[in-house]
Amino acid sequence: MPNKRVLCVEDNADTRNMLRAKLGLSDIEVVVAPDMEAALRLMEREQFSLYVLDGGLRGVEGPSLCEQIRASDARTPILIFSGHAFASDIEAGMLAGANAYIVKPDSSELIPTIRRLLEAAAG
Repeated sequence: MPNKRVLCVEDNADTRNMLRAKLGLSDIEVVVAPDMEAALRLMEREQFSLYVLDGGLRGVEGPSLCEQIRASDARTPILIFSGHAFASDIEAGMLAGANAYIVKPDSSELIPTIRRLLEAAAG
């Protein structure tokens, strides 16, 4: 999947490393940010094909960051990858503008979902 860049916003270093490794093995270029502020700075300077957001960043919930992204970018797909597993959490993420929601720690659907979202956005 050439020229596909994914921004992963995750405050847990182990999960950031897992995302970087797993997506890298799938030939997807990965940029990681440890918090919302770093993510927003990166989004101002760079283009991304997809955003993967932690559902529970320190100081801000994933749906809130999702809403902030949607306020300026209605097109780039957003996947929330979260330990928050209640139906109300998933609903909040989807209502905030996410295209998909995957509950941690199960990452088995991560790559197929990312590929599906990237393909849908491309055409």
